[in-house]
Order: sequence, then C-alpha cells, then structure tokens
Amino acid sequence: MNSTEQNKDTPLILVVDDDKFTRIQLRKAMEQAGYQVAEAGDGEEGLSAYTRLRPDIVLLDAMMPVMDGFTCCHLLNTLSKDNSAARGENTPVLMITALDDQESVDQAFEAGAIDYITKPIHWAVLRQRVRRLLQASRAAAELQQQTERTRLSEERLRLALEAAQMGSWDWDIENGKVVYSSNTEASLGLAPGSFEATYEGFLESVHPEDRNLVTQAVQRALEQGADYDIEFRVIWTDGSLHWVATKGQVYYNQTGSVPVRMTGIDMDITERKHSEQKIREQAALLDIATDAIIVQNLENQILFWSKGAECLYGWNKEEAVGKNTNELLYKQTPSQLQEYSEILFAYGEWYGELHQVTKSGQVIIVESRWTLVRDDQEKPKAVLIVNTDITEKKQLERQFLRGQRLESLGTLASGIAHDLNNVLAPVLMSVQLLQLKLQDEQSKHLLSILETNTKRGADLVKQVLSFAKGIEGERTTIQVGHLILELKKIVQETFPKSIQLCTDIQTRELWTISGDATQLHQVLMNLCVNARDAMPNGGVLKICAENIIVDENYARMIAGAKVGSHIVVTVSDTGVGMSSDILDRIFEPFFTTKELGKGTGLGLSTVLGIVKSHGGFINVYSEVGKGTEFKVYLPAVQAKQVQQVEKDESKLPNGQGELILVVDDEASIAEVTKTSLETYAYRVLTASDGIEAVLVYAQHKEEISVVLLDMMMPSMDGPTTIRTLQKINPQVKVIAVSGLASKERVTEVANLGIKNFLSKPYTTQQLLQSLNEVISR
Repeated sequence: MNSTEQNKDTPLILVVDDDKFTRIQLRKAMEQAGYQVAEAGDGEEGLSAYTRLRPDIVLLDAMMPVMDGFTCCHLLNTLSKDNSAARGENTPVLMITALDDQESVDQAFEAGAIDYITKPIHWAVLRQRVRRLLQASRAAAELQQQTERTRLSEERLRLALEAAQMGSWDWDIENGKVVYSSNTEASLGLAPGSFEATYEGFLESVHPEDRNLVTQAVQRALEQGADYDIEFRVIWTDGSLHWVATKGQVYYNQTGSVPVRMTGIDMDITERKHSEQKIREQAALLDIATDAIIVQNLENQILFWSKGAECLYGWNKEEAVGKNTNELLYKQTPSQLQEYSEILFAYGEWYGELHQVTKSGQVIIVESRWTLVRDDQEKPKAVLIVNTDITEKKQLERQFLRGQRLESLGTLASGIAHDLNNVLAPVLMSVQLLQLKLQDEQSKHLLSILETNTKRGADLVKQVLSFAKGIEGERTTIQVGHLILELKKIVQETFPKSIQLCTDIQTRELWTISGDATQLHQVLMNLCVNARDAMPNGGVLKICAENIIVDENYARMIAGAKVGSHIVVTVSDTGVGMSSDILDRIFEPFFTTKELGKGTGLGLSTVLGIVKSHGGFINVYSEVGKGTEFKVYLPAVQAKQVQQVEKDESKLPNGQGELILVVDDEASIAEVTKTSLETYAYRVLTASDGIEAVLVYAQHKEEISVVLLDMMMPSMDGPTTIRTLQKINPQVKVIAVSGLASKERVTEVANLGIKNFLSKPYTTQQLLQSLNEVISR
C-alpha cells in the first residue's frame, strides 16, 4: 500500500482495488480534486490501512480475490462503528462495481455501503459523489458533536444547580439581624460564618450598580407586599463577579400593617447568565451575517429569520416568522423542491441554486445550503437554510459567456472575411477591365452598379473585422449628406411601407467631416433599425443633418460634448419610447429590451464606440409612447468646402514592359490580375503557391521587377516564401497581398522588410499605383 504523510486539514481517501491501473486512475482523479490518497491492493490490506490511517472515505472495489468487496465493506463498517464514538462520525464507503443488477446493489447497501457507482467510471460523477459524501459525513459529525456538547452543557447545568444547594436566608426586620445558610454565604463568595449578619452587610456585597435595584425591590415588597424576585450581581472577596437570583416573602404583625420578617432563598446563576450571554452573542453574529439565515420546521414553517434575510427578501422578522417558506419565497412552488427534500433527508444536507422572489416581486437567484438538524434521539427536528444572493454573479457569467461566443464569432469572421475578399477580388478587377472594353451606356451603367456593390461588399467585410478584431478603418473626408442619401435608398426598399421616411438635409451647405464611411454608415443604419423596431405598427422615421457650433454653454449641457464646429445628424421616430430607467442603460454592452434571439445588446454600444472614436458625442431624448430622438454630433472639417477631385482612370500609371510575378493560390484572382497588368503594358508570370513561386523566381530573377505575393497559401505561406526569395535575392521587391489585413499581419510583413501591402479586394488603380511606387524606388 502506498501512502503519504497525512495532512489533517485535507480529506484522506482510501482506495481499495486489486487492479493497479484502476488504483492509479482513482488516485489521479482524487488528487486532482485536492484530496490525499492512500491505496490498498485487496480487502485485507484495506482493513489494515483503515485501522492505521482512519481515512475520511473509502472507495472500495466489489470484485476482488482473497476477500471480496462486500465482505470487506461489512468489516469496515463494523470497525467504523467501533471508532465512531471517538471520532463522532461513521466513515462512508463508496462501492465501485462493474455489476449494475439489483441484487448486487442490495448486497452493497446491506454490507454497509453509503453509495455505489458502476464501471466504466464517469470521473466527474465520481468526484461529485465523493464531495457530497464528505460534506454529508462532515455535517453529520459536526451535528453529532454539537448535540453532544449541548447534552453535556445541560448535564453540567443540572449538576451546578444541585451543587449550588440553593441557600436560604431569614431577616428579622425589627432587630435588623439576618440569618444565612452556609450555601447562601458561598453564593456571596464568603467563608462560612464570616458574613456580617445584617441587611447593610448584605448590601455591601452587591455590585454598586445593582444596589439601587435591590433596595427598590425590597422597599416595594415591604410597602406594597409585592413579590421579591430579582437577579443581581455580587462581588466576591476575590474580586470576581457573580450573578445571584433571589426570591423572598414578607411577613407582617398580627394587624397586618407592619412588616416584621422576610425570608427567602438565593441561588448562584452565574453559569446560566454566561450561557445566555453566549446565546445573545451567537444570535448577534447570525444577524450580522450578510447571508439570509432561516430555520424552518419539518412543515416548512419559519422559526428563525435573520437580519440578512430581511435585507435580501424585504420581509421583516414579524412578517416572516410563522409563514410557510414555499409560499413566501416562490411565486409558484418548484416541483424539484420535493426531490431536494428527499436528498436532504437521505444525506443530511442539500446544496444548489434556486430562483426565488422578494417582497417587491423581484426574481433573484440564490445559492442555497440546507442542513438537517436532529434532536437528542437523532430524529429530524428542523432545517437550517443559508441563502446567498448570486443574481449579479449569474448575470456576469452570462455576459462572460456572451463575450466568449462573440470572441469565437470574431475568429470565425476573420476566416470568412479572408475567403470573401478572395471572392470579391477577381470580381472587382474583372469589372474594371470590362469598363475599358464595353463603352455602351447600358453596360457602363450596369458595370458601375456592379463595381459600387462589390466595393460595398468589401467595405462590409472590413466592417465585420473592425467590430470583431478592432481593425481601424480608413479615414477620409466625407459629406454626411451623401451617406444619408445612400441610407435613404436602403430604408425605402427594405423597411415596411407602414413607416414613412422623411429626410431634411442641405447637402451643399453642410460642412464635411473626417471619418470612416463604412463605420458611420453602420451608426446610422443601427439607429434606423432601432427606430423601425420601435414602430411595429408603423410611424414616422425622420433623418436630418445640419451644421452647428457647440459653445461652452452648450457643451456643459450635454455629457461628453466638445466645443467647436459639428455636423449633427438627428434620427427620430414616433415609436413606443423608453422610460428613464431604460434610457440610462441603453449604451451598456449586452443590454437589450428585445426578445431573446432578436438582439445582442451590442448595437448602441457599438454606435457609441464608433462616434467616440470619431471625436463625437451622442444626445438622446425619449418619452414613453411618444418616441425617441438620437442626435449624433461629429466634428466638422473647419469652415471651408473640400473640393472633391475625381480620379481620372484613363491617367493610371502604365508599365514599361516590366515583368511581374503574381503568386496566388486562387486561380481566378491570379488570372484577372494578370489580364489587368497586361492591359497596362506589364508582362506577367504566375505561380499558384510559394514553392512554385520560388522555382519561377529562381529561373527569372534577373528579369522579374516585382513579386505580387498572397500571404495565405497552402504548402508554403507568404512569410516563408518571402524569406526564401530574400535568400535568393536580398534586394527582391515584394508587394504583400492578403484578404485579412489584421494589425498582426501588417506587423509581420513589416518585420520582413516589406513596406508595401495591398488588401483584397484591390482596385486596378490601387494595384498600378502600388507597382509604380515599388518600381520607381
């Protein structure tokens, strides 16, 4: 048997199995769960190890040579019972068997097993069973020890009362003499016969703060015939403080008018007072606890309701005590509660999560721990419940899981973006080639539409990457009016006819802004979609834009506002509107008022992020039933119109017969690129992957002016190909091309000494200009 030095704070598990491989697996599983493990190879070794180590739980194989598991379990149970008086608990045995028939199960329980699990072992289930058995065993031991302590305390109290012998006293009021028994002198901390037998001498032993209490009680008894029954403190001669309870009766003369005698008994109640103080302190600790602590009887009637329960549920102690727990804390009693109760009575405890409701009707999630309390005869008496509010924790977990899903979507989006860019690249370049060859008006019109939408598709891919990976878009000078006109077409074609669209823009008078057109298009589109969803029965959607100069006074009225010239775009609707509570949270990530599956809660948080990244700010106004108005403020290009220079495609830089090596695993991209370059007087060689590119370059390195190289290819990727080409010719000129223009990719290329980078899909103009720059160096 293998064992290690036992740590008393860590549960020790004894594994008894004749199969060494199984023992190794069980040891690994239990040690990973944080337990200590000892092993035995058969039943006899197991009994010996149990006697020596006294483990907290035994994992016992049913089928073993020499002594089978059922016999071993019976003997272990016998040893455990013999040991339980000293330890305060029985060691639980968990049988592990390949037999799942009813006879074997019955035999396991008859032998004393507390639970069983069948092979093949489900490790998560095993760890859960072990954890619960250890918790149940620990709880049972603590409860038994607590019961024993309570019994001993009560026994000590009984003996103390008997030992006190309840001293007597007799006060002759006429001569002032008091006769005390020896027990009474002892209760006052005096040696027998040492007490000055007078009423004044008695008062000297009373605590100064209690003397007034005693004299007033005596005076009431003498003058009014009231009962003399009080408790007070006395100071013994050794300086210690003790409590005394006393009762007395007054006797009068024959006429009944003059008190002549008073007799009574004393008892030392110091120990009882100390016990009461401990109980008060424990009760105060329960009330200090932030968790809700509840004690209920077996009929679910509340017996104790802590301050923490008052804070969590809103019901005060007077309202809760005596009520049925299920009726008070649930709108509709969950059917699982019966199942949980069965587990509680079977194992002594239950642990799990519950959905409950507060006095105000708010639904909360609590982490609940139930413990069965037993009386002196070990019969169930009550249930102790400790509930912890985990509502906010669960919300954060859900947000974290959403974030993980979005991160996965971001990774997926990157791969899709690469593939889409490879699809769009030959389409865009083919369109531009056709524009040179087809000159009739209809063809020009159709090709123009195709080019515009292909570029829009590429921009949408960049938009996805921008959101998923935080890639910065290209900032250009933008006329907001043009964006709104594009948006107007989309809204008119896709929104329900019950929504009336109104626009108010003076394009020529509007200032321009510097920004990312695709991102700003996303901002306006999100606001319009939200407006549409707020008007399910139709209404008016209005979009307007105007120039505005934000001064200091105006800036102070709007959070995040900055002084200066701005374009303000207003998107308003006549929809359902929002309450102030919702309005305060609309920009929070993952917050949404839409049904599950109809909104991520990221739309407005994305809008705010884009606007802030452009140096702008947002103001929102809404009323329930009257609609909502979003005002987006974007910094303007100062006080002058920016002339839009149309690029003349006919003046693109031509080649001079230079030889270009185009390397791309997408045949359609390589072919269209080759045709485009040949149209502008370049000569072209192509290669479908990095290996072929190296072979072609090695044959024509003296002629090749530039290598146009895709960065993501099979067999040999772009970076590896570049390094290989640089070994052949350190001065090789390369333009890197990728459908995934991430910051990491651009940095990787730059580290290889490559300064020119093209993102797919690229236009003919971008390709020719990039080639011209590289060749002319």
